[in-house]
Amino acid sequence: MDYSPDELKMVRSILHTKTWFGFDLDDTLHEFRKASGAAVLTTLSKISSKYQIPIENLQATYKKVLAQKMAQSFTDGKTSDDYRKERFAAVLKGFSIETNTTLLNELAVVYKIELGHSLELKAGAKSLLTYLKSLGKKIVIITEGPQDAQEWTLGRLGLSEQVDYLASTNFFGVSKVDGLFEKVLEELKIDAIDLVYVGDSWERDICLLRRLKFSPSTIVRMVIISWMGMD
Repeated sequence: MDYSPDELKMVRSILHTKTWFGFDLDDTLHEFRKASGAAVLTTLSKISSKYQIPIENLQATYKKVLAQKMAQSFTDGKTSDDYRKERFAAVLKGFSIETNTTLLNELAVVYKIELGHSLELKAGAKSLLTYLKSLGKKIVIITEGPQDAQEWTLGRLGLSEQVDYLASTNFFGVSKVDGLFEKVLEELKIDAIDLVYVGDSWERDICLLRRLKFSPSTIVRMVIISWMGMD
């Protein structure tokens, strides 16, 4: 994204005045799609080997199941293991395979181990958060996902100490599009204008933040990194 020197100066000036910096987590601070894709592939490969089902068929079914399960944006308070077991149980059901607790627990463990191995920070993400903290800024993560999984992810990525508050759709029971941002602002006792937010989704970040008048929001993502002097 190109900015003129005057525009960049203005954005830097605005950012310096803010106390709170908010970030989405998945695919903003780390490569979630890549990591979850690896975890899904490893788990489906285990199913494929055990039941002699072509991996392509399993992947197609999983994609449909995921789309259905993601519709609620993890707002019903279940744990990450619960969600994962539900998805894999639905996949197995699609091939008339009977499930049991032992099998689903085993698949959930396979998924989590591979996910942990595959987690990867976005370039400059940790340095950015560390720099913000050195300036006395407060950092809030506002994300869609199970609370326990997002806490675990922050720990695995080494970001827990940099984060002042973690807000998930799972904890608040509401999705981004249905009022998560408003809930977080109320919880933190701040106005939208007082917080800069960085995300990766046009529909679930930028459009919502424009409505709430965040200052400035996702559109300055690369400017923030440039302003900090990060790679």
